Amino acid sequence: MIKIAITGNIGSGKSTITRIVRELGFKVFDSDQEAEKAMTKNDLISKISKEFKSKVPGLIKRNRIDKVKLGEFVFSNTKELKKLEQIVHPKIWESKKKFFEINCNELVVFLDIPLLFEKNLQSNYDFIIRTYVSSQVQKERVLKRKNMTQAKFNQIIKTQTINTNIEKKLISLDLNTELDVKILKIKVKNFLEQTLNLKKATD
Repeated sequence: MIKIAITGNIGSGKSTITRIVRELGFKVFDSDQEAEKAMTKNDLISKISKEFKSKVPGLIKRNRIDKVKLGEFVFSNTKELKKLEQIVHPKIWESKKKFFEINCNELVVFLDIPLLFEKNLQSNYDFIIRTYVSSQVQKERVLKRKNMTQAKFNQIIKTQTINTNIEKKLISLDLNTELDVKILKIKVKNFLEQTLNLKKATD
C-alpha cells in the first residue's frame, strides 16, 4: 500500500485536493473529520468536560461540546491545546488504523494531515502533496468561515509555523490551489501517472 499525505496550512485548499482525489476513485482519510466525529463520542465528551469545563464557561450544552468556545480557548493557549490533542489524537490514530485495515487491498490511499510537519509525521508517508495559496487569499478564505475571527485566525497560524527548508526537500507535489480546479485535477492525475504509474487507476 502506497500512502500519500495531503498537507497544508488552514485555508490552503486541502479540501479541494481531497475532493479531486476522491473523484479519481481513491480512498481518503480526513483527520479533521475524524476529530469532529471523535468529539461527539460520550467517552471523549466526558474527558474533555473533566479537563476544560471549569476553564471554559458554557463548554457543554445538552451533552455536546461547544467547539467554538473550546477552539477559542485552546488556540489562545499552547499548553491547553496540547492537553486537548492528548485527549483527541488517540481516537484519530485508532480511526486511522481502522482505515488502513478496511482499505488493505487498495494500491494507494491518501491521508489529509493538516499538521504533518509540525507533528513530525512526514516519515510515515511515501509521498507528500502540499497545498498553498498567498497569505491574502488564505486570510480571505478563512475569515469567511463560520465563527472565525481575526484573533482566532492569528492564533491558528501560530500553531502552523513550519521549517520551510526541510519541507521543500520532502514535498512530492506542490499545488497552488488558486489555480482553476480543472488545472489542479490535471496536475494531480499527471503526478499519479508519472510518479506512481497509475494511469489506469486515474482514467
